[in-house]
Amino acid sequence: MTTVGEVLEAIDLCAPFRTAAGWDAVGLQIGDVESRVSAVAVVHEITGVVAERLLSERYDLVITYHPLIFRPLRSVTAASGPEGRSYEFARAGVAVIAVHTNWDAAVGGTADALASVLHLEESEGFAAVETLAGDEMVVGRCGRFPGGTRGLLPAVQQVLGTRPRSAGLRDITGPRVGVLPGSGGGHVDDALLADVDIYLTGDVSHHEARRAIDHGMAVVDAGHAPTERPGVRALHSLVEQIVDNAVDLVDIDDDPWEGQWNR
Repeated sequence: MTTVGEVLEAIDLCAPFRTAAGWDAVGLQIGDVESRVSAVAVVHEITGVVAERLLSERYDLVITYHPLIFRPLRSVTAASGPEGRSYEFARAGVAVIAVHTNWDAAVGGTADALASVLHLEESEGFAAVETLAGDEMVVGRCGRFPGGTRGLLPAVQQVLGTRPRSAGLRDITGPRVGVLPGSGGGHVDDALLADVDIYLTGDVSHHEARRAIDHGMAVVDAGHAPTERPGVRALHSLVEQIVDNAVDLVDIDDDPWEGQWNR
């Protein structure tokens, strides 16, 4: 049997936790490094639905992309939200490892996975942020999209399973596309500096979209969770190399923007 600490160390070799953004919360969030694990699950986010599944099926280690504990908790009690889920996991002896922006920046991680599923050619990095260690890491990727602009939105809808919204699109053959998984509206200026024609990310505000198109760059907002899912599936593939029979629960999280009326 493998220990929590051994899994933690193996992940750290591929996506060092020190390379996470300075504002992030990664690593072991609940549990004991000496605890042995036999049932491991990989999830996108520990929502109420996901927590219920994890507890009922008696997993002893959960590797989550979105941290369960992100902001400091004032209490850990039988309540709702992260406080209550942390309480239930600790009481049940379920360890939690969060792998977030360190996985975004890693080779083969979330940014590379998003660029890969969209078949971007000659991909390179952009959008540097300061890490926990005080260095810089790059969280976006940009490259040429094969074909023209007209093919991008259908490709996004097919591979990400979402209906994206767009601003400022114009017909370009072989557009240079920048991708940044998750919440990338704050990196519009980085995408402009990278000289991309189209910036694809999630959580873009009205004013961020306006700034982009005022400077001649189109924006495609494909949603926070959909842009991350290729990378979280890649995370499951990594964990499969570390432990036997790691279970993929990436698609069971109840994204608040993907209710039945949006499908």
